[in-house]
Order: sequence, then structure tokens, then C-alpha cells
Amino acid sequence: QLQASTRQSFQRMASADSHEVLSESIVKGLSDRLCEKRKQAANELEAKVKEVLLCLPSGRDHVHRILNCLQHDFIESHQSVYKKGGLHGFGSVAIALGNEIQHFLQQLLPPVLRTFQDDEARVRYYACEALYNVVKVGQDLVLPYFNLILDGLTKPYADMDAEVKSGAMLVDSLLKEIVTDHGNKFGTADFVLLLADRMKYRNPSVRQLLLSWISTLLPVPEAQMVSYVPQYLEGLFNMLGDQARDVRHNADAVLNDLLKAVKSNSQASALQIISSTAGILVKNCFANDACSRLIALYWLHDFVGIQMNETSADLEPSANSGTEVRLAEIAEGNCGSSKNRLSESWMASLPELVGGTLHCIDDREEEIARMAIDMNSALLDMVQALEEEVPVDPLVDRLIRSMEERESMAVRTACLQWICMLLSHSPAQMLQRSLLHRLFDPIFQTLVLPEEQVVVAALQVLAQIMSGCNPYKDRLEEEDGAGDLFSVVTQRLLQLFAVERRILETRGRLMIRQLCGHLDPRQLYVTVARAIKQEKDRELAQQLVQTFSWILLTATETKSLREELLQTEPLNSLGQATQAPIDGLFLELLEPWFHNPVSALALCLWAQQDDLAYELSYRFPALEPTKDLLNQLDQLVQLLESSMFSRLRLRLLEPSRHPALVKCILALAMILPQAGAFSILRERILVIQSGLLLETRAEKLQSSASGNGLHDANVSGARHMLWWSEGQASSSLPAVSRGPDMASLLGKFDALAAAAAPD
Repeated sequence: QLQASTRQSFQRMASADSHEVLSESIVKGLSDRLCEKRKQAANELEAKVKEVLLCLPSGRDHVHRILNCLQHDFIESHQSVYKKGGLHGFGSVAIALGNEIQHFLQQLLPPVLRTFQDDEARVRYYACEALYNVVKVGQDLVLPYFNLILDGLTKPYADMDAEVKSGAMLVDSLLKEIVTDHGNKFGTADFVLLLADRMKYRNPSVRQLLLSWISTLLPVPEAQMVSYVPQYLEGLFNMLGDQARDVRHNADAVLNDLLKAVKSNSQASALQIISSTAGILVKNCFANDACSRLIALYWLHDFVGIQMNETSADLEPSANSGTEVRLAEIAEGNCGSSKNRLSESWMASLPELVGGTLHCIDDREEEIARMAIDMNSALLDMVQALEEEVPVDPLVDRLIRSMEERESMAVRTACLQWICMLLSHSPAQMLQRSLLHRLFDPIFQTLVLPEEQVVVAALQVLAQIMSGCNPYKDRLEEEDGAGDLFSVVTQRLLQLFAVERRILETRGRLMIRQLCGHLDPRQLYVTVARAIKQEKDRELAQQLVQTFSWILLTATETKSLREELLQTEPLNSLGQATQAPIDGLFLELLEPWFHNPVSALALCLWAQQDDLAYELSYRFPALEPTKDLLNQLDQLVQLLESSMFSRLRLRLLEPSRHPALVKCILALAMILPQAGAFSILRERILVIQSGLLLETRAEKLQSSASGNGLHDANVSGARHMLWWSEGQASSSLPAVSRGPDMASLLGKFDALAAAAAPD
């Protein structure tokens, strides 16, 4: 009774205008609680509107009055029954208007869209029904109000009531048909602004609605949705991290279709999109969501491919004549200038592109890490192919920051690859003093990492720095140390060995071999030898000599050095000056090698300096017989037994020609304790005796054949006494019996040995 009384009072409050405009029966029917009565009244209203438009000269004004009555007296009422009646009336009026609806859309749409916020589900459903009728009749005439409609439609589309949501979906489908058929009338720019803003909504239903619209508009050429990618791309990536699986799946599908559309677009347009979206993609390389990182890398990788295709096309020779080419250049001058600007913009963003790629290169997700590696390789190829100047300083800063932030082997290896490429691509900028100062610390810090692969990459960078400059022109400041850049890097490496002795012991040989493989080994050894000569730390000097000596005599990378040492003229026993040049490799190495007596002895044996080798071995008993010394002597014996020293062993078969060598081997046998190494030398000495017997037998046979056997035998015996006793007269004072060159060398050895002796 109360509701009936309220409804009657409202009917009395309705303006007299309503009854005049709508008629009493229509007002009563639209306010009835029964849906059938309201629909009958709506049908009556539809007929009335048609009649008004046909019969009255001021028919449009009368329709405006009808809509005003429906809005103010029904739709804006506090009673849901009247709201429903008003919505029924709006739908009927829209149907009755037909082609005249374009004059009333501004009056029809806002009241209906506001009703989507009503608390009662049936009111919201009838609002969808009324909106459907308006859109159905209006067709492309409603497109100027598209944003208003779509924005209002987001509310019922996310409605909890199934019927309301179903009604909203029907309206949405109808709108998509209209837009697809009339794409040339669609305002894409305004729509994209609304799209970018509403993408911030987290409601999954709203996001599904927006994604469906992007999918609908992409195939419509007139809409040109691809041109507006930079404005809504970030919103799409944000949806990849949505909690709703369907949203993530559809966002992935839309991004895939969008990338295809970009790639199928014109070259100039694609390059423009690349330039505008690079920052968004890089940002998503750092996203927490794995899918966002992966898809961002896919986009960037394809963008690099587009840029490379453009570069390749520019480099292809033209088949036109000179005049035709010139005319084409003039005609396309503006286009070429635009492409150059795009390339420059792309290069300007290179540091950020590299930073995003490096962030993903050690990702836990295998697919992301693999894609980042491919992306990194593509970027390296692109930079080398493009003619634009590389932003070296910001790129190096980005690489250094990545190495400092991440100790990952993959990240550091990729950074070192970039540094190598930059040294080749832009050597003048990379070899600047200030830039090298920034690079040295992270590179040398990499050398102490446990992973061998990244250490090898760091050594390759150092080798490229050392070989990429003119040692006579490119100088660092005095604070960096004396000498050229080659010497400075070598000094830094030796300083690292001094601080990290463990690195020298465990990885020193690997590092030195790598440098020898990339550089001139002679220059490296001479530089190191001169540095060792000035080294104050005798223990470090001894360890360095031992390491470098082993590589010198065994590694394939130092084969050229061994061949040069074999050409060294021997220091003769009469003390005459050597025939070798004053700057010969042997003399460069010998004095620094004195820091390690066993290494110096090995060097003399290889260079066939037998007299000096014997003199050194003669001094070994005066050295402190430490365990390390005995171990080195054992290693020397093993080295002499290797295939590398087969030439030396063959010389032992001619003891009369090489008496000092034989005495050196005998001295070693006398110094060594009777263990494994001694047994090896004893076997060699037996062979030497066999060689001596063979020589004696050959000379006897020769004497017998000449008929003067006794005399020749005596001569032969005298000869054997000569080779065996040669040097014995001077054995007590070997340093004095030699010439000044030999004496000075041995004096330096004695001085170093005395300094190294314990107090």
C-alpha cells in the first residue's frame, strides 16, 4: 500500500507537460510495475513519435520535449519502476526516429549511460537494451560519440550480474560491426587516448574489453592502430602481469598481432615506431613478470632486424644511371634525412638497449636468457653494420655499471664482447686516457673470478687494448707509469699477480698463454723481463720467472720465441764478445731469469749456451737446498726428457763436441738426491758413455786404416782427455776464466743469489 501511495503521489507530481506531451495512458503505462504494460506503453510511444515526425512541422521540437519528459520525470526518478519505464521509452523513441536520430543522439546517450551506475541490476539491464536500440538505429552516426559510449560500457561489461554483462556484450559486438564497416569515420586518435587511460584499470573484464577492441581495430586499415603503438604499448605489457590467466593470454596474443602489423608496415613507419617504443621495451626488460621480459626481448630483436634490413637496403648498389640516381636522391632527400634521424635516435638509445639486454642475459628462465643472448649478438652486428657514430662514453658507462651490479659470468662476458667490438669500431674514442681509466678496474677485477670463460674474455680485451695503439705515440700520463700503453697494461697485470698470488699459481699460465696468442709474444716477454728486472719483491720475481719460463719452453704460443733463441750465437769460452745483437732476446731474458736459477739454467740449455749453463750448475750447491729448489730441478729433468728437448739429447751423443753440456748434466746428477730424477739422468749418462765409446771405436778404425794406429790412438786418447778436462783448470775460478761478458753475467747471478740467501 505504501509503494502504491508513493507511486500515485509521484504521478501527481509529474508536470502537466508530461501528460500533454506523452498522453496520460503512456505515462501510466510506463510507470506500471509490470514489464508487459511498460512495453505496451513504449510501443504506443513509438507510434506517437513516428506520427509527430510525419504530421507536425515542428516535429523535432516535439520529440525533444518527449525526451526531456522521459529523462526528468522517469529516468532521473528515485523509483526504479519509473527508471525502467523511461529506458523503455528511450529505446522506443530511438527506433521511431530512424534516420532522424542523428539530431537526438546528444540527448539520448548521456541519460542512458548514466543509468549504468544504478544500484538495481534490472535498471542496468534495461539501460543496455536502450543503448543497443540507439546504436542499432544510429549505426555510423554514433561514431562521434564512440568514446562516450565505450567509457560508459566499461561499467556493465564488468557487472556482476550475468544478464547485464550479456547485454553489454551485445552492445559491444554491435559497435564492433559498425566500426569495422565504417573505419574511415572512426576517430582513432581520440580512442587511443581513452584506451591508454582505461588500461590502468585492473578489472579483468574491462581489460578484456579493451584488448578485444585492439584486436578488432588492428585489421582495419583506416583505423591505423599501428601508428599509435607508442601510446598504448606500455599498457599492453602491464596486462601481461595480470592475475587473470585469460587477460595474460589475450594480451600476449594482441602483442603478437601488433608486432606482425609493425613489421608489415612501411619501412619508414616501422622505423618511426622503433624509435618511439624502444624506451618502453627496455623498461619492460626490467619487469618482474617473466612474460613481459621475454616479449620485450622478442620485440627488440625484431626491431633490430628491421633496422638491419634498412641498412642492407641502403648499401645495395643501384642499377640506374648517374643522372637517374641523382634525380632519385633529390626526390627522396627528405625521406633519406628522416631515416638518418631515426638511425641516430636508435643509436642514441643504444646504451639503454644494451642495459636491458644485459639484465636478461643471465635470467633464471632459460628461454629469456637464450633470447637475450640472441638479442645481444644482433645488437653487436647492428652497431658494426651502421655507419652512425656510436655513443661510446654513455655505452661504456652502461657496461661498467652492469659489470659492477652483476657478477654473473654471462653478463660480464657480454660486456667484454661489447668492449672488444667498440675497440674495433671506435678505437680513437676507446683508447682515450680517461675512458681507459674507467675500464681497467672492472676488467682486472674480472681476472680474479673463478669462471675461466670470463677470464679469457677479459684477457682478449686487454690484448686488444695493448695491440690497438701505437706504442711510440699513444702515451698515458706519467701517473700511470713509464712507457707506452702496452707496458702500462703489463704492469697492471704484474701488480695483480703481486696482490693475488693465488691467481698466478692457479691461472697464471692460462692468462699468459692467452695474451701470447693475441699479442706479439716477443714484445710481451721483453716487457715482462724488463719489469721483473726492476722488481723489488724477489719472491714474486722468482715466481713470475718460473711461470713465464715454463710457458716459454713448452707452449705452442711461444714457438717463435724458442726458434729465435735457437739462433742465439753462443758465448765462447775465450771470453770474446757474442755475435748476437745487443738487444737479442736471450740477453733480454737472461738477467731477469737469474731470479730463478733453475729457469735461467733451462733458458741457457735451450739456447745452447752450454758454457754458461755449466757455470750456473756449478753454483747450485751454494744455493739454499730448499724443497722448492729440488722440486724445480725435478721438473727441469722431466722437461729435458720431453719431446721439446730432443735436440739437446741428440747433442749428448757427441760429447767431444759438447763437453760443457755433458758436464752440466753430470753436475745436475751430482746435485740431485738419488731419487727419480737422478735415475733418469743416470740413464742418460750411460747413453753418453755409449756415445763416447762409439766415437773412440770410430777413430781407432780410422787410424788402423791409415796404417798409423798407435800414433793416432795416442792422438785420439789425447783428444778425449782434452774434451773431458776442458774447463777443469778454471773450475775453481769459473767467473774469472771467462771473458768480461761472461764474467759480468755470472757476477749478476752471484749477486742475486747472495741477496736471496737467508741471513
